[in-house]
Amino acid sequence: MISGPSLRARVSAFAVLALFGVAGCGGDSDDGDPETEDGQEAAEDDFGDDPLPEPEFDDDETVALPIGLVSPAGYDWEIYDADDPARPDQPHNHQIARTEMFGCENYISVMRTVPMVTDDPTTSALEYLSSMDTSQHGDPAFLNPLASSGLDVAGAEYDGERVTVHMTGTPGSTDVCQSWQLLRQIETTARAATGAREAEVLVDEVPLSAQLGLEDRGPVTIHTLD
Repeated sequence: MISGPSLRARVSAFAVLALFGVAGCGGDSDDGDPETEDGQEAAEDDFGDDPLPEPEFDDDETVALPIGLVSPAGYDWEIYDADDPARPDQPHNHQIARTEMFGCENYISVMRTVPMVTDDPTTSALEYLSSMDTSQHGDPAFLNPLASSGLDVAGAEYDGERVTVHMTGTPGSTDVCQSWQLLRQIETTARAATGAREAEVLVDEVPLSAQLGLEDRGPVTIHTLD
């Protein structure tokens, strides 16, 4: 696994993505159930099934880390051609998947970093996000609640079906919208890095959802870009 200082050095060197903030929330601050709204399920029928496959290592033992960012409000993920060349100042072209709607009409976009060396993609992907110095990236801006959450990544375990993320610290959140963004960002990143169908996030062995006052709604569906 890449150590914290080493990973931060790689983040500075590659600087593919940067993040954080609170995405605009449509309607009331209470979490609704947008996943069942009319039209949403029909619109998502065109996308592939989850879970994402586990990232593959290249011949040089590097792997591109899948990391989750909160999509900009109103962002249409299809306005950028997947075949367009990648630009360091725009994470949009790196997008490989997106979750269904959750929380305050939010989505998590799954991006792919440049290849790096690690024997633990899950932990490294989460460390990558938490070690970022800036809070948002691109125009429209993608957001990274984990960067300012007050949480540190302790490790991750995968049993073939569920990935369990272990973290330490005191989670910080400004409202229920940001709480959902933080939880779904960590879950989606961990699932994308392992291919797991479910994820559990523990902070000092206590579920993060409970600490944030969120009820268990089960895993969100991740739709591949292709």
